[in-house]
Amino acid sequence: MKTIAFVILAACMVLPAAAQQPEGAAKPAAAVKPAVSSGRMTLYLEPMDGQGWQWFFLADTVRRRLAASELKIYPLVSKGQDGSFSARRGEAELAEAVRVAVLSREYPGKLINYLNARALSPSAEGWRDAAVFAGINPAELEKRSAAAGQKALADAYKTSAAAGVSETTLLLDGKPYKGAQRLMPLFTAVNSALPASSRAALPGYTRPVPPGFWVVLSSGAAKNEALVSAFDNYFDGVKPVILDYSDAERASRFPDIAFVPSYVLAGTPEVKSRLDREIKAGMFKESGSYLVYEDRQGRGLYASRPVKKNTVELFVMSHCPFGVLAENAVFGAETSALLPAGVALEVHYIGEAGGKKGAWELSSMHGPAEWEEDARQIFIERRFPDKFKAYLLERNKDVNSDDWQAAAKSAGIDADAVAAGSEEAKDMLAEDFAASNALGISTSPSFVVDGRQFMVGLGELAGTPGFKKIPLPGQTGAGCAK
Repeated sequence: MKTIAFVILAACMVLPAAAQQPEGAAKPAAAVKPAVSSGRMTLYLEPMDGQGWQWFFLADTVRRRLAASELKIYPLVSKGQDGSFSARRGEAELAEAVRVAVLSREYPGKLINYLNARALSPSAEGWRDAAVFAGINPAELEKRSAAAGQKALADAYKTSAAAGVSETTLLLDGKPYKGAQRLMPLFTAVNSALPASSRAALPGYTRPVPPGFWVVLSSGAAKNEALVSAFDNYFDGVKPVILDYSDAERASRFPDIAFVPSYVLAGTPEVKSRLDREIKAGMFKESGSYLVYEDRQGRGLYASRPVKKNTVELFVMSHCPFGVLAENAVFGAETSALLPAGVALEVHYIGEAGGKKGAWELSSMHGPAEWEEDARQIFIERRFPDKFKAYLLERNKDVNSDDWQAAAKSAGIDADAVAAGSEEAKDMLAEDFAASNALGISTSPSFVVDGRQFMVGLGELAGTPGFKKIPLPGQTGAGCAK
């Protein structure tokens, strides 16, 4: 199942800035804790964070429209035990954080213009053009950054630490803004925070009523806040009602839900129209009068599937490098007795099958060579089960090679018998593809433990009780998603 996502496409224009403040050093700002609502926005910005820049454009646009509002910006950095500062994205981000800190401290009236220009001059030396646009001599900014940058950065860090901020965050009147990352929700929130006499009228604007929204979880699980935010981006102000799968209300309202976590929307005509493209792409299941999105981005539970005790099902694409790493790690751990005693390992495959028996049209993400290898592997797994692991581990040494016969010979398998069984292998693979798709599994590697516990990535399996001894290669959270 594909991942739901929302991307803001911002067309940025540099508009006239608000009246500039006098030049000269400004006193370090204290944490923003106003006693009353005032429409004051404070953005703690990681200078190379795309989401942070989206917040900047939104907040600056709101500031221009609401003259009584205020926007302050501080760079966000980390401080080591030795007192040195660092940025999440390295030295280039740290250097930009120093410039933003100096601007905030010594050129506060020119900071907004600088940031707008910097967004349109993203090259390494683009800060020079941004400085000129803002009315600052680049050589002077460079000189001041060298002389006072660490002090300005220390002041900015003190401010963010006092506010309890450790990642890009927009505060409204001293509290994290929790609304959607869209213009009108932010504008409405800031406008409402202003004194009544300073608010802007909103002629003809009626906030749409959000649809019903439920999140169904298994006991002990938490909702995916990023996913909730994505739904909020689609439907302004939507608020989830949390249900446990065992709840009577869930059983009564959503009896067909078989996987959790599931995110459920009332399937009104308006909702279906808004999500028409996503529905056609298969991202939602229709269940009665509801639309269901099953979140398979991390861990989940096939709540109504039969239990398969002491079994690990591994779902892969045979040419996916991350799937190969997972197979090698799991079967290697079995050889080294690092798995629970008696655990059975099953390999299943991810792809598509059209047509019918005897005339299958098979496809896989990495091309025909992949489904052909999938077919050989599933045939060997079922017809030569005692030799499958040896074949797989040998084949995975160079799975993209055309010479699969060498791996078969190494494992003691008659390659001619495998070739002769190609049509039977296609039938097996088409059936396996259908089973994987019925489970909604589209990322290699994915695992199902004991028939019900679902997880994506080898790292998730290695974090499961009983499997923590599996040696982890690199990129355990990565995968190939169709």
